[in-house]
Amino acid sequence: MTLTVGIIGCGEITSKARAEQLDAAEGIEIGIAMDVAEWAAEDIGDRFNVPHTTDEAEVINHPDVDFVYIATPHHLHAEQTIRAARAGKHVVVEKPIATSAADAREMIAVAEEEGVKLSVPLGRFSAGAQLAKEWVESGLIGEVVGTRIVYLGRKPDSYWSSGFTGRIETDWRQRAEGAGGGVLIMNNIHDIDRMRHITGLDEVRVYAEGDTFVTDVEVEDFICVTVRYENGAIGNIESSSFIVAGFDGGPYNRIYGEHGTIELANPVRLRTSEETHIGDANEWHEVEPEPFSFNFFEEFARAVEQDTEVPVPAEDARKDVEVVLGAYRSAERNEPVSLPLD
Repeated sequence: MTLTVGIIGCGEITSKARAEQLDAAEGIEIGIAMDVAEWAAEDIGDRFNVPHTTDEAEVINHPDVDFVYIATPHHLHAEQTIRAARAGKHVVVEKPIATSAADAREMIAVAEEEGVKLSVPLGRFSAGAQLAKEWVESGLIGEVVGTRIVYLGRKPDSYWSSGFTGRIETDWRQRAEGAGGGVLIMNNIHDIDRMRHITGLDEVRVYAEGDTFVTDVEVEDFICVTVRYENGAIGNIESSSFIVAGFDGGPYNRIYGEHGTIELANPVRLRTSEETHIGDANEWHEVEPEPFSFNFFEEFARAVEQDTEVPVPAEDARKDVEVVLGAYRSAERNEPVSLPLD
């Protein structure tokens, strides 16, 4: 069985990665490309020898399109997903799933009501993350007591008006209404999802301080978040889009256990208080994960064909964005915020 995908949004992520991933995925063919910027839609159409359009409805209502891939400004995700689901199309939508908790819940409800699949291609699938997950589940570091996410980088000024590639001139990344937030929702939502995937722990409370210090935008460019997990573990997120941090600025993810620490790096690093099959106690051991080949879109197509769970359940994507939105609410109110959001 081959599924035909309609692309909605031919900007940076589609151009530099997703269109090629879709084209390479077994069981998928690109059927049509759409963008409000006609030249961008035409570019993807020409590269993959498919029709192009500036009309979203032409994609959503196309009789040959089985699912849509949505890569548009964040604030459009909910309405476009809901329209596609109402038209009977399965949906893959880029992160964040939505910019409000209510929208995320409605998207999931509509997809369930219409009997279509909904997923978000978050960055939980890597060789290092899979190895870390195996170690945590086997009890190698004992019970998880903490996590740490560090992402300290300096985005060029041009990022805020045209992304990293300069493909499309736009201001949505600068605006709170368009993006939903800054570095936390743009970047760390992948890390938040990865931590839950590895540890199996849900977040129950967040406290945050964030601000805009250097960048001429409406969204945060530096934020620190404390997370409480359901088992009592404590997580920390330190993130910025302007800080020049040096050797310890990441990006990296660490998982702290009763008996050891895992650092997601390349290679993965492990240090334990007792000797394990990995090596001696109280020494850092670098482990090269087994090769890991994963095409998100192939797995999504398989889930559609076999009616099984999608690679990233939409409910997980909702939890990710609620951690982010909870952190923003906390920073605004200067108080801890419980999850899920009301």
